[in-house]
Amino acid sequence: MKFSVVIPAYNEAESIAAAVKALLAQTVAKNDFEIIVVDNNSKDDTAKIAAIAGADLVIGEKKQGSNLARQAGLDKARGEIIAFLDADSIPPPNWLEMIGQDLATPDFVAVSGPYDYGFTGLKKFLDSIYTRRLMPKAPALLEMIFRKKCGVIIGGNFAARRAALDAIGGLPALDYWQGDDAAIAIMVSRRAGPILFDTKLIIKSSPRRFAKVGFLRLAARYMVTYLKIFFDKKYS
Repeated sequence: MKFSVVIPAYNEAESIAAAVKALLAQTVAKNDFEIIVVDNNSKDDTAKIAAIAGADLVIGEKKQGSNLARQAGLDKARGEIIAFLDADSIPPPNWLEMIGQDLATPDFVAVSGPYDYGFTGLKKFLDSIYTRRLMPKAPALLEMIFRKKCGVIIGGNFAARRAALDAIGGLPALDYWQGDDAAIAIMVSRRAGPILFDTKLIIKSSPRRFAKVGFLRLAARYMVTYLKIFFDKKYS
């Protein structure tokens, strides 16, 4: 099997079916990929709905945490390439096809891309600058200044060769707020190889994560958390 798609889910009864159905509509033949939903101790019918929607495997992970749930899915995955999707995200039909093309070259061991939150006006402009111009260039700039390798991964829209994830000893469980994908990116780039941030690998995602914190404050938190992990020797 070429691909395994792992979806960590916590209380996602309202959105998980749409995510699974979007995967079932991929241009890649279904026998070339599997869908694994990891119910991260939900209090609703997430697991039941995921199974009805067409997930190939629905498993549970009682301990809370995105990377703990992703790792539980990774442990069951059979694919050569492991892709990770958030439960509130909708990939385009050619998502897996694009991932396969990006990782067809040995130059990269992992690939990620931006979210489309459906913003309009100023928020859309700022988000475009942040995710399509700043994020792709930040790793090269940081490496040039500090001589430390790094990369960018958005946790709900990335894929990696299994060997790359094996090289980092599995997905790290973090002490940092919202740093799960940053730690993966830094560890993979330093221990396994380069990461491609493909600005065309776009998936639609819910803007709900901005609701409580705010657009600019959340972006700032992501940057601060990334830098904490960047300088933390634990992830070297």
